[in-house]
Amino acid sequence: MPRPYNLGRRAAPKAENRSRIVAAALEIFRDRGLAAASNLAIARAADVAPATVRNHFPQQDDLARAVFEAMLAELRVPTAAIFDGLGSFRERVERLARELAAFYDRSQPWWRAYEREPELIRAWGGGVDQYYADVERLMRVALGDLSSDERSLAVVASVIGPPTFFALKERGLSADEAVELTLELVLPWLEQRHDDPTAER
Repeated sequence: MPRPYNLGRRAAPKAENRSRIVAAALEIFRDRGLAAASNLAIARAADVAPATVRNHFPQQDDLARAVFEAMLAELRVPTAAIFDGLGSFRERVERLARELAAFYDRSQPWWRAYEREPELIRAWGGGVDQYYADVERLMRVALGDLSSDERSLAVVASVIGPPTFFALKERGLSADEAVELTLELVLPWLEQRHDDPTAER
């Protein structure tokens, strides 16, 4: 008598293999770069056959996108929920600066990988564009009444963005000190603009 076919039992190892492949590729991308992420290297690190990697990810870009999604999940990108319960303009900008700084700190190895590997821009193109759009939406929520003011958005993106944060840390500031300094710089300018109805928008 034939053995009953159990799709659930078979699907579990398949999902587990996929997760192991993505986790192995994530580590290789981060620590050794895109060039080191060969099919064979990923298969060895995931303890699967190279054909299993190809089976789950027929195109290299498919795996790169899966790694990008896993990376964002691991890094916990802030969402608009960070502003829940906050009423004032100042509170929202302060929360934005602190949450983004914590995110930048968590993601520092990935920023470095991204800087040294221009090819990641191509591999992660659509995902990177979506990430920047999500962060811009977060900044607009923080800005409230100034959300459509492109100058305010440009100032926030420049002063609270990763290049400034990492530049301050490289000068010896802690993450908290970098946040305090950026807020000292950006808040007075934003508040003056927020309170001045004649400011050019």
